[in-house]
Amino acid sequence: MQNLLILFLALLSLTAVSGLAGVIGYGVARWAGSPVPDAVGRGAVTCAGTLTLGIAVLGVLVTAIR
Repeated sequence: MQNLLILFLALLSLTAVSGLAGVIGYGVARWAGSPVPDAVGRGAVTCAGTLTLGIAVLGVLVTAIR
């Protein structure tokens, strides 16, 4: 049960970090002069990429620990 709680907390913190990366991606796109719809798309891609990479790393870590 404790392992599931730790996994849930890791996923929760990964989601927060991914959201922050998406906001930073949006800000950088707006700073570069992109219109708002394009900047939102770039922020979303940044968020999704960060979340995908984090889940892959988490999967490798869980497999290595087990």
